[in-house]
Amino acid sequence: MKRVNLHTIRLILILGILFFLVGFANHRQKLKPVKAINVELLDASKIFITEAEVEDLLEEVLASNGDSLINEQRLATFEHALNANEMIKLSEAFYSLDGTLSARIIQREPIARIRDKGFYYLDTEGLPMPLSSNYSSRVPLVSGVSPKELQEVYPLLKKIEADDFLKKHIIAIRKIAEKSYVLEVRDQGYLVNFGQISYLDKKLTNYKVFYSKASEYKKLDDYKRIDLQFGNQVVCTTK
Repeated sequence: MKRVNLHTIRLILILGILFFLVGFANHRQKLKPVKAINVELLDASKIFITEAEVEDLLEEVLASNGDSLINEQRLATFEHALNANEMIKLSEAFYSLDGTLSARIIQREPIARIRDKGFYYLDTEGLPMPLSSNYSSRVPLVSGVSPKELQEVYPLLKKIEADDFLKKHIIAIRKIAEKSYVLEVRDQGYLVNFGQISYLDKKLTNYKVFYSKASEYKKLDDYKRIDLQFGNQVVCTTK
């Protein structure tokens, strides 16, 4: 019969004690009450929903369960309640060792304000989003477009959102006929006839080149209409 190694026995006993202590600590942790709530908005430059409003949502979930004990299985319930809010894109809930329930929040981001029997936003995913009483986003106003037609103009809005110049420059998009749009620009007296939502990169690049040259020669005030619908050409109508 082989002699049992004393070192091996000692190691097994130590591991057993460690597992017991960890299990006991986890059990005690689950019996601790939630002592505080902490909310972090990952983009706090635009406040569509406040930290206080998120805290109220978490408090409602705690109250609906009849207790405020730490429960890891309940984290999914918190996240479900937060993600159901129309201002929240994604959330992460977690507990800390001091008994704090924390939530990290990614807000939805508008890329356009839609006018259609009232106003609402269109977000980066192309989905409707209500206006917020906390913050008004500076995005292009879209009019003349029904809810079913929003996906037609959505690619143009994404291009504008991704370009620093266009995002500041284009203030409105208006549908004037079937598949035909005009753009209104900031601080200029002309309209931009964009035509169909097609050849976006070419049309927008042509416009930026035109604007740069006309601005350089101080000619922007001479025009009342800029037409981008003719392929590679930029056709300008003077006042």
